[in-house]
Order: sequence, then C-alpha cells, then structure tokens
Amino acid sequence: MNLKQGDKFINGKIEYYVLCFYKTPNGNVALLRRKTYCPYVVTINIKQYPDSKYSWTFGHYFNHLENAYFKYEKLILKYSK
Repeated sequence: MNLKQGDKFINGKIEYYVLCFYKTPNGNVALLRRKTYCPYVVTINIKQYPDSKYSWTFGHYFNHLENAYFKYEKLILKYSK
C-alpha cells in the first residue's frame, strides 16, 4: 500500500482524503479526512482490496485535526520500533 498526500478514495458513501501517510517496518499509519461526523481518522495498516474498497486494522476518530495529528505521530513512533 502506497498512498500519498492528496489522494482520495470512496468507501461506501464516504469520501476520504489522505492528509498524511507513513510506512513503518511494522505496517503503515495514515491520517485521513472525511466530510462527516468525526472528520479525522488515524488508521493503522490501511489496505485496498481488489474491488477498490479500503480497510484498516484499527482506526482512531477525532473532531480536531491537532488531536488526530498528535495520535498519528505517536503511532508512527510506536510502529517504527
């Protein structure tokens, strides 16, 4: 999986925009924005299926970008060990 800032994808009826993406030795971490409740999502191990849908192992949902970015940075450190 290799996403970059500015990429967008649709999962179901929700459109996601990639704000940040980082590959670690133990998977990847992404910060996404969507136009719905809790607009910021920090994901662990996002992947795309053959039908073009996306999934992630775990997601943290935030109302504020600052909180989401803080979690994004913490997860990069955690999964880089």
